[in-house]
Amino acid sequence: MKKRILLIVILFCTAFAQAQEVFVTADFVSSYIWRGMDSGNASVQPSLGLNWKGLTVYAWGSTEFREKNNEIDLSLEYEYKNLTLYANNYFTQTEEEPFKYFNYSSHSTGHTFEAGAGYMPSEKFPLSVSWYTTFAGNDYRENGKRAWSSYCELSYPFSVKDVNMNIEAGFTPWESMYSDKFNVVNIGLSATKDIKITSNFSLPIFGKLIANPYEEQLYFVVGITL
Repeated sequence: MKKRILLIVILFCTAFAQAQEVFVTADFVSSYIWRGMDSGNASVQPSLGLNWKGLTVYAWGSTEFREKNNEIDLSLEYEYKNLTLYANNYFTQTEEEPFKYFNYSSHSTGHTFEAGAGYMPSEKFPLSVSWYTTFAGNDYRENGKRAWSSYCELSYPFSVKDVNMNIEAGFTPWESMYSDKFNVVNIGLSATKDIKITSNFSLPIFGKLIANPYEEQLYFVVGITL
């Protein structure tokens, strides 16, 4: 295990040394809603990554202010023309389920592994469709069979004056972590605007209205990005 960790560290250091761009950001959000699911209270969500010739590698996390609930994701994206491929490793732990990071046993791990693809047919009409499927990790139905949890989303960005907006709708095709059968689980409308603080500094602020028809829930999230 130590050799694997050392190899991963060496690969990441090599990638960062050759990167065309390295980025670090942090979002502060009033609540954490993911694909229509309530995933946490007010949180700080940092990210660190790099871009290299269409390839993006990054780490993303979410830590609640009040509870010891954490999420750490490692993601890989490759963009070629209008097609984007995704590979994600999600790791979550809560006070009730304090999983160990290096435990990869399928039924007792806090990890799930997901692959996905997104496609935007035309930049003139930037409607995109994305599909994600969990293929490994702790993703099982009550009968013990793998759930193959899947999520499909349609998204369309637009702007109103100087406000960048996006509308999205997502569904799950079968029984999974999102729902007990086919259901629309996420409908969202978001807006982002840069608030000018000084002549040299602006603070991006965003808000998002989210509905989950399956759970009959409505959320409103506000946040800032540093």
